[in-house]
Amino acid sequence: MKHFILILLVISFTCGVKAQQILPDSLRKAFQAAPNDSVKFKVSRIIYTFYEETNRDSALYYAQLRYALAQKYNRKIEEAYVQGQMAYQQIYLGRFSEALTNLTEAIQIATETKDEGTWELTPFSTPGKSRQLTLSMLNHMYGHLKLQTGSSESLQYFKLGRKIGLEIGNDFRVTVGDMVLATNYLMLNQPDSALIYAKEGEQYGTQGGITKYLAYIWSVMGDIYWQKGFDSLALTYYHKSLHTAIPEGNFTVLASVYEKLTNYYKTKENSDSVLYYATKSFDVIKSLGAVTSFVASDINIGKAYQNMAIGYSLKNNIDSANKYLKLALIVKDSLTDDKIKRLAAFQRLTLDEQIRLQVEEKKRIEAETKRRMYILFAGIALAVIIILFIYRNNRQKQKAYIQLEKQKAETDLQKEKADKSLLELKATQTQLIQSEKMASLGELTAGIAHEIQNPLNFVNNFSEVNNELIDEMNDELIKGDIETAKIISADIKSNLEKINHHGKRADAIVKNMLQHSRNATGQKETTDLNALCDEYLRLAYHGLKAKDKTFQAEFNFDPDPNLPLVAIVPQEVGRVLLNLINNAFYAVSERMRVVDSERSLRTEGPERSLGSVNNKSIQQEFPGGYKPRVEVSTRWKPKHDKTGLTHDYVEICISDNGPGIPDHIRDKIFQPFFTTKPTGEGTGLGLSMVYDLVKTMGGSIDVRSKSGEGAEFLVQLPV
Repeated sequence: MKHFILILLVISFTCGVKAQQILPDSLRKAFQAAPNDSVKFKVSRIIYTFYEETNRDSALYYAQLRYALAQKYNRKIEEAYVQGQMAYQQIYLGRFSEALTNLTEAIQIATETKDEGTWELTPFSTPGKSRQLTLSMLNHMYGHLKLQTGSSESLQYFKLGRKIGLEIGNDFRVTVGDMVLATNYLMLNQPDSALIYAKEGEQYGTQGGITKYLAYIWSVMGDIYWQKGFDSLALTYYHKSLHTAIPEGNFTVLASVYEKLTNYYKTKENSDSVLYYATKSFDVIKSLGAVTSFVASDINIGKAYQNMAIGYSLKNNIDSANKYLKLALIVKDSLTDDKIKRLAAFQRLTLDEQIRLQVEEKKRIEAETKRRMYILFAGIALAVIIILFIYRNNRQKQKAYIQLEKQKAETDLQKEKADKSLLELKATQTQLIQSEKMASLGELTAGIAHEIQNPLNFVNNFSEVNNELIDEMNDELIKGDIETAKIISADIKSNLEKINHHGKRADAIVKNMLQHSRNATGQKETTDLNALCDEYLRLAYHGLKAKDKTFQAEFNFDPDPNLPLVAIVPQEVGRVLLNLINNAFYAVSERMRVVDSERSLRTEGPERSLGSVNNKSIQQEFPGGYKPRVEVSTRWKPKHDKTGLTHDYVEICISDNGPGIPDHIRDKIFQPFFTTKPTGEGTGLGLSMVYDLVKTMGGSIDVRSKSGEGAEFLVQLPV
């Protein structure tokens, strides 16, 4: 009978409720015109938010619709998040068992699912943190469930939800966490702690633009100040909350604030205000559709009837007061019975859940015991295998040890032979290096001898001429021809000056020879690199000319006139130049020899030439005859290192028009003992020595060559 009366009352007030908000046509049309399910999921989220605190039945409907969409595409995080929203509505519709089921499933899903891209869960999302965001919300909702079912554990779940919100930097989750924690501490009669959380929630809510729940925070702050005895300040915050909750459509807060204002004016015995706010509270509760109490106080339709009865009583309207008092008793009895049944169902579900968890724990322990037994048996079997394996290995090691002793004896013998061979190899290498040095010295000496020969010839010739001129001068003096004698005397003096000039030239050549042939001291000297290059170019040419009288080649030196004096070890740079220039002259002489050979084949007849070379190709390769040529040049240029700093370098380029260096051996030419010369003509140490000397001086060496087009060696030395 009580349930029937309650239903009639609900129907009778439906038409008169003005607080009910109507869903905007734009949202309804957007939902119907959604091009795909992801857009529909987003639009239904907006509609859910519209109804979230205005009509719980409608909000639950759209939450269930979103849940179905998430399930359709197996989007686990979306499922868990929407289950939390469904649970929130079910809690305040008094459907605790359904809420518990949803929250239990959702927490398990969110715990086990990886964080991947999701559809839009909320306007206050944290990118890349959807799983943590969902867990924060679910723990928050679990706190609501614990609070409404009378459990003291609500506080720990609210704190956990807020903690996760702080960790992911989500202002919304922190704001609503502070909001309910402030309410909890106020219910525990700890207004100071409640005020701390309320003010923090106000800060985060303002920072994140979360006005919908700022209204709730200001409502709680009104309760705190009222409890502290600051009635005027409490009334200010109630009205501040009211003015924010109305445009935001937060009927949960509206109902709560209307109830608080009703209680406030009860203490002032203001019958008109009590009746006004009690009526407002009834309208909002009816629109919201909640059948259980809100967080802060026992607010329901029965309480609204009771407040209206008190208002009429204060106005001395006894008939109306009795009427609403009777309605209050009927509704309260019905709600109490209904709540008791729902709590009983919740307790049974909780008990069933505990039994299920115990059964699962028992099964888990049994499975763990079996797993440990299997591991133990596997360990024993593995230990037996390892023991057998170790025994077998020991047997093999004993055999291997005996074999190893034999091999060691053989290895020691081979080592002795290898050491002996190494000593012999080092001695041979030393001899080869000495031979290379002696060969270079021989070529240098031959060049120097040629250079000295020219001034000596001048000295000898002018000496002989002077002897003849002296005889002529004496004859003229005897004749008494003083003028002619004076002319002959001037010629003799001129010749003596030339003898002196060429003598000094020979002296300078000898001094340079001594300087460059003695062992390097490693001390750097300020040197004219142009003069050094010119000297070694000529010495190298004349050295080869002395060895092979038939050798002919053009050589040219192109100095940089702006080249500064550089601090170098002249002997070391001289060795580098001599080796590279000698190699260049050798390369052009080899190509000249090949050309001469091909030319002789052509002159012997077409039969001989057809088997070896194509006459037309030779004419194209050497138009007008091949002319061996070696060029040396110097340049002063800056070079940038990896740090962007600029360093001055001197570049020496030695180029030739010889046969060039084939690609397949270009990377090997600086290796010790690598040579392309016939056996007996080279040791393969020249370029290796050049490379080491250049690197020791802090410079670099590079080679550019194409087979058949000559070679070019670039030596860069730091200034």
